[in-house]
Amino acid sequence: MPERINREPEGIRKEDVHIFQYGGLKLVYDVNSGSLHQVDDLAWELITLLLKGRSKGDIRHTLLNQYSAEEIEEAFRQIEELQEEKLLFSPPPPLDKEKLPASGVKALCLFISHNCNLYCRYCFARKEEGCKLPQMSWDVGKKAVDFLLENEVGRYREIDFFGGEPLLNFPVIRKIVEYAREKSQSIGQIFGFTLTTNAVLINDEIIDFLNSEGIDVILSLDGRPQVHDYMRSFKNGKGSYEVVAKNIKKILQTRGRRQNDFIRGTYTRHNLNFCEEIRHFLELGFDSFSLEPVVCDENENYALREEDLPVLEREYDRLVELFLEQKEKGHPFRFYHFLLDLQEGPCLYKRLSGCGAGVEYLAVAADGGLYPCHQFVGIDEFYMGNLMDEPLVLKREIGDNIAGAARDREDCQDCWARYLCGRGCAASSYFMAKDLHKNYKLGCALQKIRLERALYLQAAEKTKTADKTSQK
Repeated sequence: MPERINREPEGIRKEDVHIFQYGGLKLVYDVNSGSLHQVDDLAWELITLLLKGRSKGDIRHTLLNQYSAEEIEEAFRQIEELQEEKLLFSPPPPLDKEKLPASGVKALCLFISHNCNLYCRYCFARKEEGCKLPQMSWDVGKKAVDFLLENEVGRYREIDFFGGEPLLNFPVIRKIVEYAREKSQSIGQIFGFTLTTNAVLINDEIIDFLNSEGIDVILSLDGRPQVHDYMRSFKNGKGSYEVVAKNIKKILQTRGRRQNDFIRGTYTRHNLNFCEEIRHFLELGFDSFSLEPVVCDENENYALREEDLPVLEREYDRLVELFLEQKEKGHPFRFYHFLLDLQEGPCLYKRLSGCGAGVEYLAVAADGGLYPCHQFVGIDEFYMGNLMDEPLVLKREIGDNIAGAARDREDCQDCWARYLCGRGCAASSYFMAKDLHKNYKLGCALQKIRLERALYLQAAEKTKTADKTSQK
């Protein structure tokens, strides 16, 4: 028997391994390496006992009631091989602060229009309605492009057109894209664009422009007519579903399946059975979507509550079943929170820095004001400067503080999902937990529910592939 089998395990922390069962599979996720393992009953019990701090001798004695000595030793051997390869019980990765993302802005979210033609109940941007400068001028848009190109952070830049409803200011969008294309190509840079829209104003001219320029679209639709109309009405109280659904169908029929196009909906306490919204999207012919839990004041009648978690967890189970059912039928769909890449995902330093708000990403108000992200626009505490100032003095320390808070967030240090979730949303921490250093606990719970199901789907796909290979 190799000597290594007799050594007691070293450096095993329960916080560095997440074990869970789902869909008949026993899964072990190694937090520090990002490795996912599907294991049998023996390995599951052995790993569970190791995480409880049991000695190898004690584990052998316990498991001999069910397994042979040879089986136990072979399981130990395989586990130790994974440990030596740093794929299980792997040590915390060394962090070099110099490798943390530099303060170079790669993306801007432009509030092209603070005004909107809808009056959505949960919209965080409604506080901006009626501001002194409701629509962005071409001068501010031009400054935004120049600002991005002045930052030496690689070749790729991104602009997200946001609002309010950005298509209320379509002429400025057109000019910004034209200018950015011309300016960036002359110096060997690349621009990508995304438009988030409620789709009310979509017409042939806009569709032709978006398609010819390769602009990604995020299209807001909450689901079934009664669900959508209750939360997303026109200002006169009339529901917007009929117009929105018609226009979304029209634009998507011209675009094929683009990787970054999504239907983006929000579910609330009024439709905890949100899987029905996904079914509705499928009935409409859509196959790429995101459905997000509402984040709002807890006193709102549509606010989610912790007591809703059991219902929501079962609903995500239903979504997994639907996902597998559609895939089996040959009609797969993409759900944003199931798009988990353990092999080619962001590097450790990117994952530890959070979403990049205030560091790699800024929001620009219509008057040129700069903020860490779109949800902080208009809040003096997060004002970082103004593009129209000469010279521009950017308060980078605000973004650095947000990134630092993400790395130091209290409940993240020993959480198994700490390298998968981007350390949560800074705005949710600020508005819901009232502290950048604290977590929005309901949001974290939902994130972990989604992540377990995303991990399961990866394992299930590999199992299915392995089964097909073995049958050949």
